[in-house]
Amino acid sequence: MSENINANLALVEDDDSIRELLEYNLHDSGFAVDSFFSIEQFEKVYQPGKCDLLLLDIMLPGESGLQFAEKIKKSHNPVPILFISALGAQTKIAEAYKLGAIDYIVKPFEMDLLLSKIQNLLYHFVPRGHSPLPAKIGMGEINWNLMQVKRGGDIYSLSPKEAQALLYFVQNPDRIISRNELIEHIWGSDVFVSGRNIDNFLVKFRKIFEEDQTAPELFLTFPKKGYAYKKNLGF
Repeated sequence: MSENINANLALVEDDDSIRELLEYNLHDSGFAVDSFFSIEQFEKVYQPGKCDLLLLDIMLPGESGLQFAEKIKKSHNPVPILFISALGAQTKIAEAYKLGAIDYIVKPFEMDLLLSKIQNLLYHFVPRGHSPLPAKIGMGEINWNLMQVKRGGDIYSLSPKEAQALLYFVQNPDRIISRNELIEHIWGSDVFVSGRNIDNFLVKFRKIFEEDQTAPELFLTFPKKGYAYKKNLGF
């Protein structure tokens, strides 16, 4: 998701292959992310308040991640830091926390674990009170940061692609959106994706949000035209 979940990430990692892999997976999972080779490179563009979460390696050329964390901790504009490091010694991890880290993950790691940590940290550290996105649609209460919807006592998790599709619908209410438009927005124009994927999204959205999924009032299908999220009764 290129426009997502109210979060802007920064990644500082000097290993080109790791940095490119992480950047690709973070983008694919719906996060806006800028990546940098060094602290010096990051500081040239860093603006307080523009970075919601910093993913920071420790062993970097020039200024180390720990040195930067100490500097940030003493400033009046701290940024939440998740350390990503091959240094797994408990003393090093403890030092990172003392310098203000809010989490730490040791290389190598599973991407799913990193994504879970990021979503959890964003939920707790990124303000959501001024979000322009709806917190409630129909029968469901949405947590955009965790990509979850609560309905009664049930919790529904959204995949990154489902969350991106839902986001596109609510940002474009009361108009018919074609399959091709949704596919191009979510996957891009150079990837073949079956229209059945979009159909499956609508089935899930109706299950979560509609009072009666057999007679949907919010997520509508227009044969041979596309789909629409009905926000206003006049549509």
